[in-house]
Amino acid sequence: MNLINSKKLYKLCFDDSDEFLDFYFQKRYSEKNNITILQNNVTVAALQAIPYTINVFDKIIDISYLSAICTHPDFRKQGLMKKLLAKTYRQLFADGVYATFLIPAELWLFDVYKKNDYETIFFRSKTQINTSEFNIKNDCKIYEFAEANKNDAFTYFNKKMSGRDCCVQHSFDDFEIVCQDIYNSNGIILIAECENKIAGISFATRINNDISVIEHFADTTEITNTLLKTIAQKTKNDNLLVFDLPQKHNIEPFGMMRIINVEKMLTLYAAAHPKQTATIFVKDNIIPENTGFYTIANAQCKKTQLSAAENTFNIRQLALFIFWNQLPYMSLMISE
Repeated sequence: MNLINSKKLYKLCFDDSDEFLDFYFQKRYSEKNNITILQNNVTVAALQAIPYTINVFDKIIDISYLSAICTHPDFRKQGLMKKLLAKTYRQLFADGVYATFLIPAELWLFDVYKKNDYETIFFRSKTQINTSEFNIKNDCKIYEFAEANKNDAFTYFNKKMSGRDCCVQHSFDDFEIVCQDIYNSNGIILIAECENKIAGISFATRINNDISVIEHFADTTEITNTLLKTIAQKTKNDNLLVFDLPQKHNIEPFGMMRIINVEKMLTLYAAAHPKQTATIFVKDNIIPENTGFYTIANAQCKKTQLSAAENTFNIRQLALFIFWNQLPYMSLMISE
């Protein structure tokens, strides 16, 4: 019943095609991850809290991606979204999750989620590239992902992804879902193989005649140019918009985070900063267990009974304190 109710609500709230709706609820939707608000046994607000991991401070931690967040049009402006998010935070805290993250579908939603304790910490760079002058590396074999051994492709992809600092990671199952979604949307995924080994992979989406390379790995610059040139040839468009890791310049906001377990996150932070000493007070209006004084010293964090602190943070500001120098990154997320 929840699946039927949630699917009806999703269709009512989003402009996605029936094909994407069917795909989402067949491949991405999970009753376990579904969190709802019901009125008279009807779902009036819902979201999916999808488990992911991120490597940060040389550790792999559990985080949760919030997807398909929606409220029935007839029940909006009644505080249901705040209630739904609070319910989600409480459940994730009980499950031991460190933080939750999301991708606002529109720019104005960044302000909406900021009011709900989220801070923008995920950015990405974008560069317009003309491939007309690129040369193709002739000793590389370039072929579609559909022709590849999926296990080999994921092994290469996972090695590259896990080598990035503070990057959201994908499981094999999630990798397969993402690839299928790209092809369902008329996108393209290319593999480069050199000396019988995978040496590059590119993921590109297509909206009308605009081509965006949303993720890309290659062992050399020459292989990069070969993959991009081949995408341009296959899509008949020399101009590609390439998204990549955030740089100091030419970046755009992409995603937001909300800390779920303050003590666990600060313990992780303290271990990675053994020389730092600080006393802070954190205020969390949704998860009272998070509110309190914390001391950071000797690579450890302890919740204390102090009555004064050097710094005072709300839960949103805490995300900046922890991640301000990390440049967190995510890609290939299925978002509305």
